[in-house]
Amino acid sequence: MVMMGSLMATSEALAGCSRWDPVCKAREAADAVRRKAEEAARAVEQAKREAEARAAEAKRIADQAAALAAQQAAAARAAAEAAARAAAEVARQRAPMQPNEAVNFANAKLNQAGTGAVNTMMAASSGIRQAANDVNVGFRTAGDALDNELKKLNVRIPDVVGFLQEASKPAVNQVKSFDAFRRTIDANFAKLDSNDLGAIWSIMRTVMEQKRPSNEQVADFQATMRDLFGDVSNGCQICPIPGRSGVGISVTVSSPTPTGSGFPAPVGGSVTFRLVQSTYLVNGRPLFVADYAVNAEATSAVRTAPEVSLGVTWIKGEPSTNVLPLPSLSVSVAAGGAPTVYGSMAAGGSIGLTMPESVYMFLDKGERNKLLATLKNPSQGPAYVIDKANQAIREMEAMVRDPGLEAGISIGMPGSIARIKADGAMVMSVAGAIASF
Repeated sequence: MVMMGSLMATSEALAGCSRWDPVCKAREAADAVRRKAEEAARAVEQAKREAEARAAEAKRIADQAAALAAQQAAAARAAAEAAARAAAEVARQRAPMQPNEAVNFANAKLNQAGTGAVNTMMAASSGIRQAANDVNVGFRTAGDALDNELKKLNVRIPDVVGFLQEASKPAVNQVKSFDAFRRTIDANFAKLDSNDLGAIWSIMRTVMEQKRPSNEQVADFQATMRDLFGDVSNGCQICPIPGRSGVGISVTVSSPTPTGSGFPAPVGGSVTFRLVQSTYLVNGRPLFVADYAVNAEATSAVRTAPEVSLGVTWIKGEPSTNVLPLPSLSVSVAAGGAPTVYGSMAAGGSIGLTMPESVYMFLDKGERNKLLATLKNPSQGPAYVIDKANQAIREMEAMVRDPGLEAGISIGMPGSIARIKADGAMVMSVAGAIASF
């Protein structure tokens, strides 16, 4: 019985409270309630943690989305601003060039050329003055000490400008005969639309910055050349003389004409930038040459302010790719100007003569003074000057046998009046290539 009672008590203890033990029952109920409360609290805490985690994840995703949206908005604004700047730059490049902008380009080239070369040309050109107030009569060299001394010795000094004026008359007449060509170019230019003119200004700005144009600019330039000259990839059908030549666009910036005792006749200065496309193929494609010329000219037209003109030109022969500045002398030919919607337009041309040093000696005052000094040298004297004079005459004759020819039209800026160099105006230039490609 004792053993049975012990076993029963153990079983009840293992099973929980005895049904006769209310205290234990209450404690057991309290424990169950506590456990339920703890489980509920844990569930609430777990739910809270899960909710917080979901909220944090949602916030992270929202922050990422906001940051991405901000980045995308900033990128869109930057792209829009870059596109606007690019569009503004393209519009600026393709807009007609303003005189002050062109003058800045010209001054940069003049400064690069150096005042010595420019002053030398101006001094030489100031010795080319107007005879009888009629530019069609021609220009003659100014009398100086060399003239006077050689007259005393009965030695005739070459009249370089007079000789060139007479010797170049056949070429002048030939250039004058290109009127049909110029009329065609005039009519074709009038048909150009804003895209064509924009392409011209864009590529000429690049040339005047002394940079190589982009492939896109060259392609636009070729399209404009086709509008003006037709297909020139294998010869130019409308050009005045068959054979190898170039067609191109130029911008000339002319400075105001200085006057005074140091200038016996109006002497003007100008800078020309040009882009030429060959009318023949080189290695399967046209040759392009961007070049420049610093000019000093004896002209009857007095300019009171800088002037800018756009030229459309045909050039006889192969465009020069020589980057070394070379001197030349030319006789300009021009017809009267006429107002157009775009600006004043005139027909023109020139006969280019690459000037030998022996000829330059009789145009430049400094060189003439050197010749004067040799008269006082017993080992040289008049014989040396006579030899130089005869050499100059021989080389002048050779120079005019096959002169360079140019013909085209010149267009002034809107509202301006073109200052036309009449027949016989003399221009001295130092020119070189900027780039060839």
